[in-house]
Order: sequence, then C-alpha cells, then structure tokens
Amino acid sequence: MRLKTFIQRIETYDFQHDNQKIIDDLCQLATNQTLLSEHLYNTIQRDGFSSKNSLYSAYAFVLHTCDLFTIRLGFWSPASLQDERETFIYDLNHSHDFELYAVGYCGDGYTTVTRKILDPTPIKAGVIPPLSEERSFKLGPGKVIHMLPLHEVHKQLPPKTMSASLSLLIHPPRWGATETSWCFDENFVPTYPGIATQETAFYEKTLSLLKPGSDSLPQ
Repeated sequence: MRLKTFIQRIETYDFQHDNQKIIDDLCQLATNQTLLSEHLYNTIQRDGFSSKNSLYSAYAFVLHTCDLFTIRLGFWSPASLQDERETFIYDLNHSHDFELYAVGYCGDGYTTVTRKILDPTPIKAGVIPPLSEERSFKLGPGKVIHMLPLHEVHKQLPPKTMSASLSLLIHPPRWGATETSWCFDENFVPTYPGIATQETAFYEKTLSLLKPGSDSLPQ
C-alpha cells in the first residue's frame, strides 16, 4: 500500500469503532519497503536538507501529520552502553496521552513491557497507581500493538538487530483533554509529566544549533 492511499483510508475511519480496519491497513502499509526513501526524496524536494519537518526525534521520521493523526517510522538500535540506551529512551517507564497503533516493519523488533493502569484517577507525582501484572510483547515484522491513551505504563527494550516500526498516533481531541502522559521511575513512581521531556529538549536544542549560521554544538 502507498502512503497516500493509507492516509486517504484512515481519514474515512471512525477511530472508536474501526480498530480492525486500521490494523489491517497499517499492516498493509508496512509491506511497502520504500517508505523511507520516498519520504526522504519528497522532503528534500520540498525543504532541501532541512530536517525541521521530517524528524520526530533522533531516531524517528514523521511520514505525515495532521490535526487528527501522525504516521511515524521509527528505528531501534541494539544497545549495550547506557548512553545508547538513553538515546533511544529504552528502559523508561511512561504512559501516552494519545492512542497508538504500531507494527513491526523490519528487524527482529524491540520489546514492549507493559502494565495496565487499573484506576482512572488522574496520576499524581509520587503516588504509585494500581497496576496489573507485567506482560511483554515483541514487535517483530507484521506484529501489531494497540495502546489506548492513559491506560498503560510501558517501556521499550532494545532489539537484537537494527529494527524499525511503523506507528499511527491518534491525537487527543483539542477540547476537554486535561490529562497528560507521565514518566515513572523503576518502581513505577510517577516522576514528571510528559514523555522524556529532558531528552526532547536537548534534541531540539541540538537541531537548532545545526541550522545555517550556528557555529557550535551544545557543551
């Protein structure tokens, strides 16, 4: 399936009731092994070599984004050193404030370790929410994981070989959304709202210094 076709189909779906259609189409899109090359070609044609509109993080490309959803192609490297694990935000317990569909694209795939949040009460810093037992899922090629917003705490573990995943993020409505994602420590104590905000801020600062006219990198 071409990316354009996938976008056109997703725009017609009811996000509350067409879950299986979304999963089927995402799996079909994941059989397209030219997504990255087409994205890079189109981005260079449009923006030159600016990465402002094509990167989500140091390891993920934004293939498409709009008010309703975002399509990402993320890469996941094996990691042995702590710095490598932090670059890919492995081992970080966190929740999402958006709905997520992800399918394995290539490689053996990262592992997601999840625990369901059993109480809908808003998360508070320092207060551990009631959680289900832990379960693990390996996102190999063609395997799909679906996460509802604010329903799970999870972390990623590195794959054995360089891997990629294709994700569809359903954005929360702009009205009435008061809850946010959280990061948790190794004991599942909520530490701060947002997902890896410190890492994201550093990444964005680094990108800004790589713009024409910048002479240095952050120290």
